[in-house]
Amino acid sequence: MISRRTLIKYSGAATLVGTAGAAPINRYPFDPFRAKSFQQKLFIPGGSGPFGVLDVNGPLQMHATTASFPILKGQASPFLLYQTEQAGKAYQNPILRMESGARFQATLHNALPEPTIIHWHGLHTPAAMDGHPASTIGPGARYEYDFIVRNRGGTYWYHTHAHGLTAKQAYNGLASFFLVEDEDQRRLSKALDLRLGETDVPLVIQDKQFDASGRLRYQPNMQESMMGWLGDVILVNLTPNAYFSVTPRVYRFRLLNGSNARIYRLAFVKGKTPLKFAVIGTDGGLLDQPQTVAEAYLAPGERLDVLFDVGQAKPGDDVFLKSLAFDPMENEGPAGHMGVISSRLALGVEFNILKLQVAQGARGATPLPEKLSEIRAIPTAGVPERKIELSMADMRFLINGRSFVLDEISFEVKRGAVEIWSISNPAIGMPHPMHIHGFSFQVVERLNSPGQVSAGARWGRGRTVSDLGWKDTVLVWPGETVKIAVDFSHDFIDSQTYLLHCHNLEHEDGGMMVNFRVNA
Repeated sequence: MISRRTLIKYSGAATLVGTAGAAPINRYPFDPFRAKSFQQKLFIPGGSGPFGVLDVNGPLQMHATTASFPILKGQASPFLLYQTEQAGKAYQNPILRMESGARFQATLHNALPEPTIIHWHGLHTPAAMDGHPASTIGPGARYEYDFIVRNRGGTYWYHTHAHGLTAKQAYNGLASFFLVEDEDQRRLSKALDLRLGETDVPLVIQDKQFDASGRLRYQPNMQESMMGWLGDVILVNLTPNAYFSVTPRVYRFRLLNGSNARIYRLAFVKGKTPLKFAVIGTDGGLLDQPQTVAEAYLAPGERLDVLFDVGQAKPGDDVFLKSLAFDPMENEGPAGHMGVISSRLALGVEFNILKLQVAQGARGATPLPEKLSEIRAIPTAGVPERKIELSMADMRFLINGRSFVLDEISFEVKRGAVEIWSISNPAIGMPHPMHIHGFSFQVVERLNSPGQVSAGARWGRGRTVSDLGWKDTVLVWPGETVKIAVDFSHDFIDSQTYLLHCHNLEHEDGGMMVNFRVNA
């Protein structure tokens, strides 16, 4: 068996070491290893324009279209974007913000030369509003969305879920945040004086490849289609080698892994010293109380809401948000005709993501709230357990031995039922971030976790900080079984069909996805 780490090849003239944690032999523009290269000012969402914060107060007309975005110096990169207007302001990939319980209405206009649809990741909607691949619309068509935002306050997101085109379209730009507000969120912001776009900062982390002309490169060979497409330029809010000026106070960072396949092991590091930070929320909103850690894994599709006290450093210091080294635990078949991995940045190596540049400022020493929200555990005594087995056959990853068929129902559950899903991943395989549409869940237990995961399991039954609270995506490592509790209560009319799939987007498009039906 050949690991991806032995297959890394420079996509130009130079070659890179492919061992996890190793430093590169050769530099390249915007490489994330060299601290001194982090000189691009972080793009902060404003009140309009790219990633502008849009407080939705009426129906939206959202156009999926092509555009250009100045990501690299002096070069405009072709991109796919959602464009809309409200109150005379134009937005591209807007950060949609709404109150829990409000009505959301939007018309998606497909101005692309290929089919598309929007999935509201993490939101509890009727199946017809969810953005299932079966709802994909062709060029020139439109799709009407109309639903109540039933979720508690939190950091959600939206992205394309076009049938067979999700990986390419999301990679090329069709994704952004969907923020839900409620009393818990407002109470936290007031207590810590957090202001969106200043001290409360959404950060989407993505890895991309660019060609010499600054165009996004997405050309996976067979190997990359099977394992997942990796980039070698790390973008934070579409900014390569970004820095953000901060003062000695507490900041809230809403971290979203918007990458196709890359897993991050996140840490705030000063010099060689990891600094503590507080996790206050996961996929489905705030935890019941802050949890202090020095690192956390973040898989594609997952969110992590954190508070970082910059006062742990002093003015003039640089603190880096890094991805620390880890074993990617990938075991795949011989490469041969499948081709080498084209990224210069191997999965599992250590690299920098964002530089926090500490400036002078008044020390804000506000204590963290002891209670953030109320989370009631899903009752699981005596509930049935459903086995979900991940596997691989004929160079494709499968769920319960199945590959995706658009109109095939793999299994059924009853509305109002509670089930425990036991998701097992064979030791010969790779990590899979598993995402459920339509319902949030709670992680009950991790079994047979690798040492690099169990080392951070401080919350009982093998759970890590990324497992706490309400979730919609969970990372399952090779050899591991993760048990989750799902309550299938809803008030929608008739039966509803949703998806379970891997959020490695190449896996999803390759068929690692199944339909399940919630019967009325």
